[in-house]
Amino acid sequence: MRQVFKVDFLSSIFFSLILLSAIFTRVADISGGTLVTKYALVAYIAWMFLTIIFKKTFYKSELKLFFPLILFNGIYIVNAKSLTNSDDILMILNHFIFFMVVYVLTNVKWDKKQIRMLSSLFYISFPVLILMSFVLTDELNKNAIGAYAYYLAFFPLLYLIGYSKSLKQLQIFMIFSLSLIVVFASDSRSIIFSVFISLFTFFIWKILSASKALFSIYFLSIVGFIYWFTVIWPKAYTWKYFYVLDNWSYKLTEKTLLTGRERIWERLVEFVKDKLFLGYGSSVVPENLTGTALSAHNSYIQIGIQVGIVGILFLVIFLFFVWRTLWKNRFDPKVKLAGSFLIGIMIYQLFEVSLTQNQFGLGLLQWIIIGFGLSFALNKESTEPR
Repeated sequence: MRQVFKVDFLSSIFFSLILLSAIFTRVADISGGTLVTKYALVAYIAWMFLTIIFKKTFYKSELKLFFPLILFNGIYIVNAKSLTNSDDILMILNHFIFFMVVYVLTNVKWDKKQIRMLSSLFYISFPVLILMSFVLTDELNKNAIGAYAYYLAFFPLLYLIGYSKSLKQLQIFMIFSLSLIVVFASDSRSIIFSVFISLFTFFIWKILSASKALFSIYFLSIVGFIYWFTVIWPKAYTWKYFYVLDNWSYKLTEKTLLTGRERIWERLVEFVKDKLFLGYGSSVVPENLTGTALSAHNSYIQIGIQVGIVGILFLVIFLFFVWRTLWKNRFDPKVKLAGSFLIGIMIYQLFEVSLTQNQFGLGLLQWIIIGFGLSFALNKESTEPR
């Protein structure tokens, strides 16, 4: 039987409070508090990580699961210009923190009370998100506010779908509605699209879970779409009937099909092709190549610039291994929810650089969701359909 660990209730309260503080200081843009809460959270995660490392028995299946992520982090070390370069060191440390987070959460078995407590993160943060959306509108990037609402909704939904039996549908509708208020207030097509893909995955989960081959094909189709959207779609303006479709889009939604960001992608993809395999260096950003302050706004392009297609492949393979691990307990509604969010996370990386760098708070929430999904898949109680 797989060895798992349990976090006592007081420790889980402490973890929730630190996480809440980290989220609050990020959302409210409290610079001093952000630094303090980040270090406190990192110290707590590091303590749990070392505790598990020294106490647990290691399995080949576990090494196989995490090996691509280890290689992904390793290539950033190899590709660093210098281990005395502060940008390279911060990038490597950031990746290692996220690795510790997902590894710790994978090896912890969570109970109903702890999940219920974590669900309070959404309810406490929501008034702040509303304030930032409608009152203090210039204090933080609206895309980030919508993303926080989306990812924080995972916790109450996890409790209601996986554990609660009372007023479930009404509460789920309430959380969904509250989240959408903030998401639509952000006016971010990227987060709206990610939410849509998550919902689509959730509702077709029963079809996907009927066949292991179909389950894998769906993930690979998402990867294919990511490639198409990153490499092919930016050239859509050269298509014969593009401007006809673009005019229809503007008449129906008052938004054009292309935002201008795609032209940046088109240029950056050419830079990636020039150093296809290992990229330009672990801390290189588009500004270093273009001479302007342009951001990639695409995790896959940013990773490609830094560590090339090899780095992208290691990350995608790890995410595929996570997806394949979810198959082990695919009938658990908690796994179903985590899997749906995983696909949404991958889609969101098309528009932001938040999974491995740039936005620590959002990256942390995303890796926590992945860790929970692995925990529920590996520390399963039943494999029967519900």
